[in-house]
Amino acid sequence: MSAARKLPNMVTPPAQGDLESWFQTGTKIDPAFPNWQRSFVSGPASPLFKLEHREFKKHPGWMITRVSFLPLCEGPPGHVHGGASAGLLDEVLGVCVWHEKHPCVTQTLTLQYGRTLPLHEVAYVVTHLKNAGEETVLVECTIFDKEKAPYVCAQGAFHRLTPVQLQKFNELTKKR
Repeated sequence: MSAARKLPNMVTPPAQGDLESWFQTGTKIDPAFPNWQRSFVSGPASPLFKLEHREFKKHPGWMITRVSFLPLCEGPPGHVHGGASAGLLDEVLGVCVWHEKHPCVTQTLTLQYGRTLPLHEVAYVVTHLKNAGEETVLVECTIFDKEKAPYVCAQGAFHRLTPVQLQKFNELTKKR
């Protein structure tokens, strides 16, 4: 699939202009979930991605992530493996949920692939928290190129952790 096309459930960025400019206006955030520094997906030593997340006070519940896929993500020659992009999107959705103060774990993750994603090129993930219910938080995102053409989008339902589960996560993090 090479031609850019609109994808089902594609997120539309709330900001005008190009994605890099929007990214630059955001405030850098680090993931809020326990033990993120050790994450093979988003931690600082990740062998898969180089990424940075930004939030926007003007657009609550929205986040943009700038990402570069490293060689270990290769699937088709010169392109990102679908599982690598799925791992990234699961992580980005989780970062958004936790940053918005909803401690959760992934319940369901649905992806729609539109076209192959080249390695070594900068891409942007635009993420939106749609609904925060008592037990489930719904969030969506889309990976775009610099021209705002979509590669893949995802929707996730995240299950809220109980206070006991969250306490256990925090205790396990402290032991490491």
